Amino acid sequence: MLQPKRYIPIISFLGAMIISGNAMAHTTVMSKNTPDSYNSRDELEGNTSLNHFSIPHGCDGQSIRAQSVVFPNGADSIAERSDTEESVNLQDHIEGNPVMGAKPAVNSLFKKIKTLEGSVPAFTSHGTEKTEDVRAFVYTNGKLNDGLLGIIPWSATFPTFKSDSCATALTIYIAIANYCTKSTDDTDRADIWIGRLTEKFDDEDVVSVGFWPYLKVVRDLEKNPLPEGCDEGFEISVYPSDEAIDEYLPVDGYWPAEGKNGKGGKKDKDDGGHEDHSGHNH
Repeated sequence: MLQPKRYIPIISFLGAMIISGNAMAHTTVMSKNTPDSYNSRDELEGNTSLNHFSIPHGCDGQSIRAQSVVFPNGADSIAERSDTEESVNLQDHIEGNPVMGAKPAVNSLFKKIKTLEGSVPAFTSHGTEKTEDVRAFVYTNGKLNDGLLGIIPWSATFPTFKSDSCATALTIYIAIANYCTKSTDDTDRADIWIGRLTEKFDDEDVVSVGFWPYLKVVRDLEKNPLPEGCDEGFEISVYPSDEAIDEYLPVDGYWPAEGKNGKGGKKDKDDGGHEDHSGHNH
């Protein structure tokens, strides 16, 4: 299990990025242009909205052929207070899961798009209890040339905060991988945006240690005020576990190993004649 202290560099790293003007150097959730009372990557609790992943470059000059995205929706996700890094039970603070009913939109960059579902803590949607939800997106049969900006649209519903919780916001850290070549010995084969090494994703040459793509869900303090005794409250951070990353983030045929998205598939003509293994078996 990952120890909370390993997340300490993230805040200072993000601050340094903003100061240096390099915030657009990494694949992340795209900032919104519409001004409101919240940060450009914030979502108001309970909203269903359209977001985008922004891909500003390829893998050291190589075109991106595939991408995968993992949300921290599993029961094994790591939740902690953002100020003290104390572990918390996320279900004590929110109704639902961090990212619910996520749907990838059709885009021109990838010919094949799949959603991978898995078990999640039980929640109610439209009066029905659900114990499974989307855990990941997998995009294959694509080509985004280095030097061009890729915009990947997706929608989701975000949770509400429980009335007796002192939480004021939930920062959702999302694992994203961009795959460029199917070699295993070149450093330009992939960009893995997960903030830390895992058992499978163990190469610092391609893993963005210290940086995570993220967005934040904020509490509507007018409609859902903090209960007495909370003072100013606190924020919570949630990350996908190492196990979830290693299960859902790999894309078959690319480094580091076969992924949850299954085996087999038709010849991928847009990937240099390599086999595409993007079929999904539940």
